[in-house]
Order: sequence, then structure tokens, then C-alpha cells
Amino acid sequence: MKRDASFRSFLDAYPPTPGQSHPVDGVSLAEAIEERFGIAVPGALQLFWLRVGAGAFGGGEIYVFGDAGSALPGPEVLEWNAAPWWRSVYPTPKEGGPFFFGQTAFGDQLGFRWQGSIALPELFMPDTMEVFLLGQDLDELLGELLVAPGALCDSERLARAAKQCGPLPAGQHYAPDVSPLRGGTDESFHVVPAEAHLTAAISGWEAMQARTRSAGGIGVRFSANRV
Repeated sequence: MKRDASFRSFLDAYPPTPGQSHPVDGVSLAEAIEERFGIAVPGALQLFWLRVGAGAFGGGEIYVFGDAGSALPGPEVLEWNAAPWWRSVYPTPKEGGPFFFGQTAFGDQLGFRWQGSIALPELFMPDTMEVFLLGQDLDELLGELLVAPGALCDSERLARAAKQCGPLPAGQHYAPDVSPLRGGTDESFHVVPAEAHLTAAISGWEAMQARTRSAGGIGVRFSANRV
């Protein structure tokens, strides 16, 4: 009951976008994920899909990936996690890499990775190649922390992007006009499809790594920040 109440708090903080969110059979989706990726899905996430659903929430601030049957305009969770671009950044979920179940308006990826018996919640920010730990486990994130606007997106940054670009269409991201990895700032944005944003961010990082290696430097896979 406490967890259900917390999910109601999530919905109060991030109301579903009309026509862009649908219920999801979390149990069946978890079975499909285990079959395809060889990992278990935490019960908290299964219940979250069942109670909250998938799609756009909070005016697009958060997008929760659903299954193909949801017919949502954003990424579908199985194909998104199977995308080839992840392999240049992370091992597969079965080999210890993260499994992503949502994203922010800026394309920051919300997921979990198993560490022993604990599902650690993480946020991967492709524009800066940073990773943040978002709590002790996924239960804490979904049941206690993700219950207020701005928990994942800086409110001022989001307002600035929305003022410049307008409301965010489903399946799109606000992306910086110039990558922070090339000296860009959070002052100007454009709207880009989710897949194009991720592939451009990761390929840009790969190019930087290649230049560093050719110059005799030591490449860094990504910056891991723990909060």
C-alpha cells in the first residue's frame, strides 16, 4: 500500500500526457525482457508499469518505455535496449551493463543494473557521458525519490529549452546546439529524434576517444559520478 501511494505521488508530480500514455502488463513485459536479455526485472519496476503505465509524463519531462503493444510514439523498451550503439559504451545487461526503462526530455537514460541481488538505479547522460547513481536500489527510486517535479531534470534548464523550442513532441529530445564535450553550454537547444540524438552523442564521444588515442593520450570510457 505504501508503494501504491508513492506511485500516486509520482502521477501527481508527473501527470500522464493525454493520448501519449497507456497501461502496460508489467509481468508479461518482464518475461519478454528476461527471455531476450537474460536478466530479471525487479518487482518494483513490474508494479510501476502495472500501476503507472508507459509513455509521456509531466509534459514530456519523463518518458517511460513501453512494449510494442502499447502503440506509443516513443521508443519501445526491447528494441531500444537492443540498439547497437549501446555496445560501444556498455556491456550487455546480462554482462553487467544497464537496462534502460525510461528517459528525460534531454535524453538522459533512466535504468538499472544488477549488482549481486541489488538493482542499482542509474541515470546515463549521453551529452556529457556521465553516470549517476540514483539511490540504494530501484525500490527506493520508484517508491520514495521519484515523486517530485524536477527530480531528474533541472527545472530552469527544462523551462529554457521549452521556451526556445516549444513543447516536446513524443519520441524527441531537447539536445544542446553544441555538445558539452566540444565546449557547448546549456544556453541553446534544438529538438531531435531520440535515436538520432543518442547516435550523434555516442559517435561524437567515440571520435573524441579516437583522437585522444591517436595523440598518445589515454581514453576514458565515461565519467561515473555517484550521488
